[in-house]
Amino acid sequence: MKKLFLWIGMACVLGLFVFAGAQAVQAKTIELKFAHFMSPMHIQHQKSFAPFCKKVAELTGGQVKIKIYPGGALGRPKQLPDAAKTGITDIAFIIPSYTTGRFPRTSACDLPFIFDSASHATRVIYALAYDYLADDYKDYKVLWFYSCGTGQLHSVTKPIYRVEDLKGMKMRAPSAYMSKALKICGANPVGMPISKLTMSLQKKVIDGMLTPYSAVIDFRLWDLVKYIAQVDMYLSPMAVVMNKQKWNSLPDAAKKAIDEASGMQWGLHAAQVYDNHDQNMVNQNKVSGKIAIYKVPMSEKKRFMGVVQGMQADWVAEMSKKGLPAKQILEAVKQSAKLHR
Repeated sequence: MKKLFLWIGMACVLGLFVFAGAQAVQAKTIELKFAHFMSPMHIQHQKSFAPFCKKVAELTGGQVKIKIYPGGALGRPKQLPDAAKTGITDIAFIIPSYTTGRFPRTSACDLPFIFDSASHATRVIYALAYDYLADDYKDYKVLWFYSCGTGQLHSVTKPIYRVEDLKGMKMRAPSAYMSKALKICGANPVGMPISKLTMSLQKKVIDGMLTPYSAVIDFRLWDLVKYIAQVDMYLSPMAVVMNKQKWNSLPDAAKKAIDEASGMQWGLHAAQVYDNHDQNMVNQNKVSGKIAIYKVPMSEKKRFMGVVQGMQADWVAEMSKKGLPAKQILEAVKQSAKLHR
């Protein structure tokens, strides 16, 4: 009888160990890497990336922890699409226009004078995402789309009032399409990562740049930039994407939490962060008066638009050669832009 009780006791203890082990496996912490190339002080790190990671942790009771690797620690801007695809990082912030030709459908949104704000562009991108842009992102799980604010002409040498004022100016261009636009306008475009702006302006490598207002705050350009011409010339579509294999490996509860913390609602939040940041720069400048901001009147803005209008036909021709329904995509972008204003 004593042996029977001993065996029963041992079985109970063993059962407890098995149960505890199963619970431990079930509750095992999942750690994910999130890479971007900006400073941890950047507005998107502070108000978009970090809050997303915190929300996922809260929704999973701490089971999913996302560690952010800022400052290009896991890849420079052009490397991040591959870093996410190959698993160097699990999640990455990418700017499609930085890797020319890789996201051809999305490049329709890189053309000049289509959007009014980051929020406007984000609404349009989501309206097109599944019917027109999805194939660009087939290698990823897209967590959210969004955009930076509209690009203005910043100058350290002279004010820009008209198209002709750009002639001969060395201007930093954010993308291949904006390099083309600036060249058509008479400027000498210089391609470089936005992180090199400050040094390039200090050393007079460039006379100015085409970038959103927010760059003045983000890169502390208050004492370098002297003039800004507000033309709302372009914006850059952006995305936060996840390695597809890593996504597929996650338990359903983790997927549900990530979906709840991301998606269109978070993309619109991130876009509004940029729009607010742009307006914050304008408001700060009203107080400091350090930079002369000139709002280009509609009559002159139409001249800018007319000069670069041919870029749309060029884009259609270029993408049609690649077998894409380019005319249909561009028309959808333009119609959606009108609808979502």
